[in-house]
Amino acid sequence: MLRCRRGSAAFATVVALVPLIGVMALGGEAGSWYVTRQRAQGAADAAAYSGALRLACDNAPQPGTTCSTTQSVDYRGKQVAAQNSFCNSGDTSYPGATCAASLPTGVSKSVQIATLTSWNGTAGNYVQATVSQQQPAYLAQLLGLSTINVVATAVAGVDSLAKPPCVLALKDSVTFQGSPTVSSTTCGISSDSSASNAIGFVGNNGIQVSAPSYTVGGCSQTGGTQCTGVLTYQQPIPDPLSAVGAALAKLKTSDFPGGTAGQCASLLSYEAGSCCNAPTGNLSLNGTLNGTYYFCSGTIKISSSSTTITSGALGTTLIFIGSATLQVNGGPLIQITAVKNPAGPSALSSVSSKMVDLLIYDGEAYTKGGVNLTGNTSSYFNGTVYIPNTPVTYGGNSSQTGPGCYQVIAYAVTFSGNTTLDNSKCISDGAAKPNVQTVRLVQ
Repeated sequence: MLRCRRGSAAFATVVALVPLIGVMALGGEAGSWYVTRQRAQGAADAAAYSGALRLACDNAPQPGTTCSTTQSVDYRGKQVAAQNSFCNSGDTSYPGATCAASLPTGVSKSVQIATLTSWNGTAGNYVQATVSQQQPAYLAQLLGLSTINVVATAVAGVDSLAKPPCVLALKDSVTFQGSPTVSSTTCGISSDSSASNAIGFVGNNGIQVSAPSYTVGGCSQTGGTQCTGVLTYQQPIPDPLSAVGAALAKLKTSDFPGGTAGQCASLLSYEAGSCCNAPTGNLSLNGTLNGTYYFCSGTIKISSSSTTITSGALGTTLIFIGSATLQVNGGPLIQITAVKNPAGPSALSSVSSKMVDLLIYDGEAYTKGGVNLTGNTSSYFNGTVYIPNTPVTYGGNSSQTGPGCYQVIAYAVTFSGNTTLDNSKCISDGAAKPNVQTVRLVQ
């Protein structure tokens, strides 16, 4: 029997199975750690993101959006972690929490939320969530481990556009037609349209917008590389003047001194603070405009190549409410700069701070032709043109150099002439400007 080899393989197998089964069991235990780690990471990601959304409310709530600030960043982060079954001991009362009232012996969970002013060497606004679960080791005790601490960390940042755009199309596309030349180094163009040609370079391959541009939809071109600097399929940029538009749309003649809108044969007869009705339905503008003008009805025309419109010492702000609208044609010379803080009736007091550098407002409902804002080659519009409900054809600012405030916020925008874009003066004046806060996970 001593020389018999039968069964030796089975014996060796039995001996080998002992450590093999042990390693497999240890691997199963390690696998449970991995599952816990994945769950903790999901909770950390959600907590950091939720906290950053709350932080964005403190920094600069987006126009047209509502933010709940009744709870802190720390609370919002821990609430979402609790909804993913991770809570600090005894802290399980958050709405929607799925945390167990008691944990198995030796098991504990921890959630920490921190607000950071920099991350990875980059200054900014960040929320860091650290989620951990400590649990006893079993077979891992053979390796000298008595407990296992599974930790997951996530960081979410709140970003704004480094260079807010000069042009925002609220509903439809930004289009370049013919052979315009658009120069922009400080700001780009943007569109909230989701169309594939939300920014469209049509029939022209010579346009270059060097500043970053941004669109919810796509960018189309017929040649060149115009779409290279355009970020496509992004989130919408809120209308920064939505509150102003809503307030202006509600104005009535009774909101103005005297309670009625007067008829203005010319702006020489315009009484400051009143609202002008154009005689026989039309009023032609010419000469120097000084101050804030409200128009209640009629078509206000700038329509001759011999016409020159300039701003006085106070600047110029033209506001069209009711059925009044603006019509520009014939290649006039228009060189107007917005009133820094436009005057108005008390009904606008709640939004007056947002009207800084407002140059033109036209609340006309959508029309096929839209509003045409063009002049000759020396024209410029220095301020914010806000026409939210109808398309704008734009071709000013061709000769303006140096820091300026040239912003167009409209239903849709078509460039048809040479244009220089620069909103640096808008920013320094504190004017409302298109921008968007993006919350994203950075770790």
